[in-house]
Amino acid sequence: MPKPKLRARQKIQDPKALFLLATLKHKRGGGEFSHTEVLSELVMECLRAKDINCEIVRLSDLNIPAGNKSNMGKGDDFPRVLEKILAAQIIVFATPIWWGVHSSLMQRVIERLDEVHNELLETGKSRLNNKIGGIVITGEEDGEQHITGNIANFFINIGLTLPPHCSLAYQGDYTRATKQSLARRFREELGEDAEKMAKNLAFFARILQQTPIREKGE
Repeated sequence: MPKPKLRARQKIQDPKALFLLATLKHKRGGGEFSHTEVLSELVMECLRAKDINCEIVRLSDLNIPAGNKSNMGKGDDFPRVLEKILAAQIIVFATPIWWGVHSSLMQRVIERLDEVHNELLETGKSRLNNKIGGIVITGEEDGEQHITGNIANFFINIGLTLPPHCSLAYQGDYTRATKQSLARRFREELGEDAEKMAKNLAFFARILQQTPIREKGE
């Protein structure tokens, strides 16, 4: 009796990581470099070493109007941002500290994702299910734990999974720092933590790719 043919296992693509950079500094026009971007680049370097495709989106250079819908109409850049979010397996919120809280652009993203949260409340299903969340924070003032708590609360209520050691923060003096000197400082002081964060993000992203959490009704 002939043996049944085994189906070939479908190859799972390497996970994608999307960093939403909420610096208030603009890249267009040769503006100042972003400290938060420099720290994000360290994490991305560690992720790429683990075969994770990375992309960073600088929110300050986009038109993201106020609102709580996914699409606010003509000229709104957020629908393209949402497409990138939905296409990624790892989503990192990267924000500076402003007056003890995350930046207004980070809050804007949270507000614009409210429609996705409403879908979860109404259907029990989230379009962000089986995705991993991460957090990057920089600043010269206190507020890191408060921001981490706020973003983590948002993540778990919108369907994202938070692995251990999924956040990375630096609080310190940036006076006269150049982008190159700051990158060296971050690598020396936070290199091991960035590696641990990248390791856990990649590990849990691949687990959920291979063994996704079943949603309501599945």
